Amino acid sequence: MDIEQCIYESTLYIHSMYAEPITVIDIAARVYLSPSYFSFMFRTFTGYTVKHYLNRYRLYCVALDLRDSRKPLVEIAYVNGFSSQQAFTRSFSQMYGIAPAQFRLQRPSISPFPPENLWTKWRKPSMELMNCFENVRFMRKGAFYVVGMEVDIHYNSEDGTAPIAGLWDMWNTKSLGQTIPDQKMPGITYGMTHSETDDNTAKYMVCVEVNTLDNFPVGLMVRKFEASDYAVVDITLEILWTGEFWRTFYTTWLPGSGYTLHDSQLREAFPTFNKHPDIEVYPEGSEGEHSIFQIYAPVVKK
Repeated sequence: MDIEQCIYESTLYIHSMYAEPITVIDIAARVYLSPSYFSFMFRTFTGYTVKHYLNRYRLYCVALDLRDSRKPLVEIAYVNGFSSQQAFTRSFSQMYGIAPAQFRLQRPSISPFPPENLWTKWRKPSMELMNCFENVRFMRKGAFYVVGMEVDIHYNSEDGTAPIAGLWDMWNTKSLGQTIPDQKMPGITYGMTHSETDDNTAKYMVCVEVNTLDNFPVGLMVRKFEASDYAVVDITLEILWTGEFWRTFYTTWLPGSGYTLHDSQLREAFPTFNKHPDIEVYPEGSEGEHSIFQIYAPVVKK
C-alpha cells in the first residue's frame, strides 16, 4: 500500500475497533508503520492526531446512541470505549458543549464524523505551490547555534499553533534581533519548528544564528542543532499561509525525490524524533504576503 492507502486503511480499523482499548501502536501495526511515523503521516493526511480522531469517532458514536437508544449513560460510555462515565461525560461536554443527559433531551442535529469530505477536501496543490518544488536546491548545513525566544505548540489543542503569532509580535515589537551580538548572518531571522514528539507537541523558535554564545541578552534561549543536509525551497508567505506547503512536501514531493526525512531512523529510539529543525529563513524586510523567503527541510538520501 502507498502511504495514503495506509492511512485510509487505518481509519477503517479505528471505525471497527473504536470500542476496544486500542492504542496508536496497535493501529500503526495494522498498516506496518512505526508508531511515530504513522502518527506524523496520519496528521498530515487527515488533519487530526490519531488520539483526537479516535476520540472524536467514539464521541460521534456516543451521540448516535444518545439520539437513537434508551441505553443508560453508563452503558453508552463503556460500549463506546470510555474507561469511566466521568471521562465520557467530560469529553462529551467538551466536544458538544452540552452534557450527555441534556443532549438526549434536546436531540440536536449531529454532524457526521469523519466528515464526508475528509479524503476529498485536500485539493490538488495549486500551480503556484507546485512551482515552488521545480527548483528545489540541496545544501549541507553544519552544526549551529541560535539565540532567540521559544514557545510550546500542541497540534491537538484548540489553540494549535496560535502561540507562534504572539511570539513573532513580541520579537518584532521589542526589536530583539537587534540586541543579539555576533550574528552569523545579520538581517536574517529564523522561524524554526523542532523537537516534535509522539504526543503531537513541538517547539517553535524565533531566533538568529550566532558565531559564539558570548554576551547574549539575558532572558533569551540558546539552542544548538546538529549538522544536516537540507532541501531548500523558495516560497511566499501567501502560499505558506494556505497550510498546503508541508502537506504537499511530505505527500507529493518527498516520495519521488530520492530523499527521506533526516530523523526517520531515530523515531523508534528517541521520544523526540526531529532533532534537526524545519527552518523558515526570513531576510530583513520580508513582511508582505508576496515576499519571498526560504524553507529548509532536513533530509537525507535514501
